[in-house]
Amino acid sequence: MWRTCLLTVAAVCCMAFAASGQPFSPATRISLLTCGAGDELYSTFGHSAVRVCDTTRQLDLVFNYGTFDFNEPHFYANFVRGKLNYMLSVTKFENFMFAYEAEQRWVLEQTLHLAPEQKQKVAAFLIRNSLPENKYYLYDFLFDNCTTRIRDLLETECGGQFVLPNQPLNRPPTFRELLYPHLQTMPWSKLGIDLLLGSRTDRVATPREYLFLPAFLSEAMDGALLNGQPAVAESRYLLRPGAQPAQGAPFFTPAMLFGLLLVLAGLATWIKLPLKGFDAAWFLLLGLFGLFLLFMWAGTDHYVTKANFNLLWAFPAHAVVAVALLRKRRPRWVKWYFIGTSAACILLCIFWALLPQHLNTSLLFVTLLTALRAFGEARIKPAIQPLPL
Repeated sequence: MWRTCLLTVAAVCCMAFAASGQPFSPATRISLLTCGAGDELYSTFGHSAVRVCDTTRQLDLVFNYGTFDFNEPHFYANFVRGKLNYMLSVTKFENFMFAYEAEQRWVLEQTLHLAPEQKQKVAAFLIRNSLPENKYYLYDFLFDNCTTRIRDLLETECGGQFVLPNQPLNRPPTFRELLYPHLQTMPWSKLGIDLLLGSRTDRVATPREYLFLPAFLSEAMDGALLNGQPAVAESRYLLRPGAQPAQGAPFFTPAMLFGLLLVLAGLATWIKLPLKGFDAAWFLLLGLFGLFLLFMWAGTDHYVTKANFNLLWAFPAHAVVAVALLRKRRPRWVKWYFIGTSAACILLCIFWALLPQHLNTSLLFVTLLTALRAFGEARIKPAIQPLPL
């Protein structure tokens, strides 16, 4: 509640200032704020915001494109379907800093070398776009987020005088490869991202496109030009990075879990333990997850969840055959389904590295386990013969 009140007060100040039509003073400073990663998944990649500080008019505000309203109708449904409105919010600078200090996250300020008329245009653009009728936009993880909005703002409002540096790279990275350094000690989060983000995430990003991450925009600003001179006039830490203890990956990783399941299922298969219940649960789980991936592909507006090759092992039809396994009498077609499934999984493992999408390595154990149990179920004779035509 208190945070909503503060945002409302700041927004009212902006609207009053915009309505007055008064220009900002020449002493106005506009800077890029880059914030360090937090402990939660949504804050893993850091954050970007814009500070507008006019000491003459005692105005010090932070414009933040990375906020949304939990009270929006159908919030969770819109979030899942990719229809959630993000917004440009306005916060007093001291309140913004208080939140990041409480979370022990560093904040780097890069004051931009803007000409007086450019300061007016950028600040006026931010105030105009923070008004209720303009502040909402549809968020896109890769192409329209809190960082890309700032990049686009500088490009459009500086009259072509803002020039990003060309990054000479021996091997241009894909979007997925740009995400991985932030997930080195978070194998479960990495698995979740690899499961949900489809093959479009494996497209090579241009130097301009990989500025969708706050750290890359901050680094690019150090080499960018503005009005023929360095874009950053001054750079300083408002909150310095603390001495963080070295964090290794957790002991229990996805590869360990799936590998253990594979070993146990292999031993159970070798000693011929009955695994009908396990197989029914396993293929039901795979099928339901495949249905979820299919929904994220065809039933949502998320760009990055489409064309997902994880559907090759999480095949939605597995849910149907799982139900057939629970029947007392098994139709003959179930045997041929499992023969095909086992062969398909073996082929998938062989051509794993050649797919146009990077699949998480730990899922190799899942695919091998599926092939093993599909082969085991294919060896069971059907309980009934097909009806004569």
